[in-house]
Amino acid sequence: MEFLSFFVEKGPLSLRDFLKCKLPLSGRGIKRVLDRGWVFLNEERIFKAGAWVFPGDKVEVLLADYGRDYEVLYKDDFLLAVSKPPFLLTNESKDSLEALLNEDGYRVRAIHRLDSETSGVTLFAKGEEVFEAFKELFKNRAIDKIYKVIAEGSVKEDLFKVDFPIEGREAITIFKVLKRAKIATYLEAKLLTGRKHQIRIHLLKKGYPVVGDKLYRKGKIEEEALRKVPRNMIHCEKISFRHPFTGEYVQIVSPLPQDFVMTLKRLF
Repeated sequence: MEFLSFFVEKGPLSLRDFLKCKLPLSGRGIKRVLDRGWVFLNEERIFKAGAWVFPGDKVEVLLADYGRDYEVLYKDDFLLAVSKPPFLLTNESKDSLEALLNEDGYRVRAIHRLDSETSGVTLFAKGEEVFEAFKELFKNRAIDKIYKVIAEGSVKEDLFKVDFPIEGREAITIFKVLKRAKIATYLEAKLLTGRKHQIRIHLLKKGYPVVGDKLYRKGKIEEEALRKVPRNMIHCEKISFRHPFTGEYVQIVSPLPQDFVMTLKRLF
């Protein structure tokens, strides 16, 4: 990973033209770093290639490589669990993890989704009957989901629950602080419901946006160490359940990925 910093000397210029002069990237490559939120203008994340830059402005660019490699964590006659890498959709795309698994011969269907940037345990069904059985487990809250997350700021409470509806539906998360630093906190999150962006919305509600969040985190990011984070720091570490077909208790664990580990070392 590289973090580059430039000061604008001549202008005004469009951000696109400035980046073309400074980076060894094609137009598609520049669009990619902008789309991923890896460009900052005067310490604020910027996505618009047509934005204007002026003499004295500071432009920073994060360059990182993310592949499509996944790790099989568990498999049986009914289920496949893999560790999803960041920046890969779970399903509903020809470039998704589900599509990749089917290309590799697994013939599976995603049971639940992780956000594109979120890494960790993802479950896939081998057949419609399995899919329906696990959807029922999720519906009945019979699947335990544990996430690791890094939030901005020093969270004061050691253990707390956020009960705040999302899109009019009940949403509950229990957070436990694992480590604190001046600018960030490392937490464990247990989801009692499974709403879209639940962890990000609940931590934002408490005043501690997820480190690397590009959707809900607005404004300047003054700490350079936080600007160097390439994605939202959320990892689905553990999923456990009573297997609906074998009756066995199953616990599936995904180790923290390298980018998460490096962010922990940088911040703590």
